[in-house]
Amino acid sequence: MFRGAPVTVATGAICLLLAWAGEPLGAGLAWERTGILHGELWRLWSGHLVHYSISHAAADTLVLLAMGLYAEPLVGSRRFGLVLAGAALVLSLGLLALVPGLQEYRGASALGVLAAVLGGALAWHRHPASRLILCCAALALASKTLWEAFAHTAAFTDLPPGVAVAWQAHVLGALLGACAAAACQPVFRRRLTP
Repeated sequence: MFRGAPVTVATGAICLLLAWAGEPLGAGLAWERTGILHGELWRLWSGHLVHYSISHAAADTLVLLAMGLYAEPLVGSRRFGLVLAGAALVLSLGLLALVPGLQEYRGASALGVLAAVLGGALAWHRHPASRLILCCAALALASKTLWEAFAHTAAFTDLPPGVAVAWQAHVLGALLGACAAAACQPVFRRRLTP
């Protein structure tokens, strides 16, 4: 099962290892507006791999694993890796442009949302009988995002005091997941054709 999704497994393992490495490393890799604007461009990607705590990393990694283990084999590991790397950059630039008050961001949750939307869109075509379940899952994801946007608290993860959920990253992740699904549809259809 894990052999068909090496990018997903490696990304999840990196998230957990960086969480266990501790705060100094996390702070040096976090998406940080000032650092990025002063040329620390690695933060555009690394901010999606570090978290505020081990429980935060575990929650994000669980979602990424669950969704990536389904989506990655369908689109191919190389393509999935390119999607994640490109999405991390677009997400980071989107946060810079669209959320000017955001000073720091950490987490793989937006990549998990991307993988969920990508996997859901592929499952929509692959398993028509599951469409009701997929609609319920999409409604649950939208409800969670709305909760975080208006309550300013995480729905399932404890974050440190003063840290709010960057729900905008989840919305961007969903949009990028839809774009990735549209781009990957021809590949997916070729893989289904005998």
